[in-house]
Amino acid sequence: MAELSARRARAAFAAVSAVALFVYWHGLRGGFIFDDFSNLVDNPRFTAGALHAHFWAAVLGGDAGPFKRPLSMLSFALQMRWTGFAPWPLKAFNLFVHLVNGALVFALSSRVTAQVDRRRAAPGLLAPHTLALLVASAWLLAPIQLTAVLYVVQREEALAATFVLLGLLGYWHGRMRLIEGRTHAWRWIWGSLALGTLLATSTKETGVMLPAYAAVLEWVVLRGEGDAQRRLPWVFLLLLVVPGVLGLAWLLPGVVSGAAYATRTFTLQQRLLTEGRVLVDYLHWILAPQPDALSLYHDDLAVSTGWLAPWTTAASWALLVALFVGALALRRRAPLVSLGLLWFFAGQSLVSTIVPLELVYEHRNYLPSWGVFLAAFGFASTWRPSAEQGRATLRTLVATALTALVGLYAVFTGIRAQVWSDPYRLAYFEATLHPRSPRAAYDLGRIELVMAQGPGSAMYGFGMRQMEYAAALPGADLQPWQALVFMAARNGKPVAPQWWSGMRRLIATTPMNAEDVDALYSLIHCGIDGVCRYGAQDVQQLGGLLALAAQRAPGRADLITLQANYEANLLHRTSRAYALMQRAVALDPDNDAYWANLVRMQLAAGLDAQAAAGIARMRELDRFGLHRGELARLARRAAEGAR
Repeated sequence: MAELSARRARAAFAAVSAVALFVYWHGLRGGFIFDDFSNLVDNPRFTAGALHAHFWAAVLGGDAGPFKRPLSMLSFALQMRWTGFAPWPLKAFNLFVHLVNGALVFALSSRVTAQVDRRRAAPGLLAPHTLALLVASAWLLAPIQLTAVLYVVQREEALAATFVLLGLLGYWHGRMRLIEGRTHAWRWIWGSLALGTLLATSTKETGVMLPAYAAVLEWVVLRGEGDAQRRLPWVFLLLLVVPGVLGLAWLLPGVVSGAAYATRTFTLQQRLLTEGRVLVDYLHWILAPQPDALSLYHDDLAVSTGWLAPWTTAASWALLVALFVGALALRRRAPLVSLGLLWFFAGQSLVSTIVPLELVYEHRNYLPSWGVFLAAFGFASTWRPSAEQGRATLRTLVATALTALVGLYAVFTGIRAQVWSDPYRLAYFEATLHPRSPRAAYDLGRIELVMAQGPGSAMYGFGMRQMEYAAALPGADLQPWQALVFMAARNGKPVAPQWWSGMRRLIATTPMNAEDVDALYSLIHCGIDGVCRYGAQDVQQLGGLLALAAQRAPGRADLITLQANYEANLLHRTSRAYALMQRAVALDPDNDAYWANLVRMQLAAGLDAQAAAGIARMRELDRFGLHRGELARLARRAAEGAR
């Protein structure tokens, strides 16, 4: 295996891809999870009727990320129109994308290892094609990649990686043409980076890192070879430095002022301190994963509040600094190690620094993990015993050990895929292995309540007790409390006062996140739809929660909109609801949903002239014509009322 030819290496990787297909196959039977529901399952734009009547509303009307991720939404919309709404076909397409990405990673690995080998004074321990095969196989079968495959909505991460890899391979092709003095080299260089970044970023924001990855490849491996010294800096100035500066100018005001962290339970300083530990965990999970470490949820991670709180904060950052300095120092002596480490740091520089994202997600390592395998396996390939006989023996030992490690990855990933093949099994394992995770505990309780055969069943009791346990965990949000109130009111049982007081305590002490807002929205509409039979005291308690939330964050239009909804539909105080909705629109004048609510209130109150002005504003916001039919109906109502 140590002396594989290029053809045999390709054949071997095709066999590895078949193994990956087998490893993941059972996991395709699993269900939707977590963000799948808000993005797809419960998204009104992705119902069967909406996809046929207003297809582009699903594609262009997304609300995930600043760029709306239209290419990802297009892939979901096209497939769901074709294959329906079952999770199996969606997960199967994700697996197909992962296998394609594996082939692209193998192609990039082959080019990089061959280029590095040509520069070496002495050959590496492993032949370039062998090393490329091992690195790409490890990447393809690594257990940490599973969430990017079997978590439906994380197709966004994998598909963005597809465009990044295609862009890098195109850039490499252009650089080779430049080195060889062939024509159209600069067209390939500029076109691959510009078009690849545009497509990748339209899939997910992590696609903006394509020029950064190219810069790392250039600095460590290609090193300005060919007629590149004069013009290549302009490429990275215009495609990396200028967009990076503009992005920072857009982000920094909110980050520095703290406004960007208003819905987070940690500050900028705490995030930066904590991410040091997170990055070290990522390195561990990539190379040496353990069954009790990898998880869909990592919300049980303790936030670092100081360099020694916990002490691993300082130790983690010290290790990261040492690795970064080592990567810079090893650029010429061990370029694969240098490239791999710098690639990992580049890939994490967006999602693990100042941007106020959640602290930990495994899928953030989907593309950065290639660098970790390249560095680790490349380091193993740098060993050079003096005797040729010893070299052959060591080559065999190293190749066998790395192959065995890849085999262990395949086994571990297969076990994880089996767990993910059943929603209840997944929820049970997550809650058991991570008992301090509020989301894992809530998810188990939710599934138990869904499976329950009425309030008298044992499963119902299990689910309610699990929800109480989840609500009591540090870091829990409003969702388990909402589930307790919802299930009791739905089944005609009294709502325990401590559930309301628990929600009040949480709202009073913790910033409201999107899940909290959804929980309150669910409680309001449960009462509006008649599903929940609230008593007068319950309605009053719910109103108190909404008032407290709006009082603590008076500038948040979403919380004021909840109050307006409550006033209009549960208390029927239309004048109060109208005033609140006007305030919400004033706070967020570019939100078409808020304008739609206000216009409906105006039409119901006979304020047709005001409604007509609101409809005109909605037309201005409807740049893609996604709500043309709804606007026409509202305009007709306003015109009829004005006559």
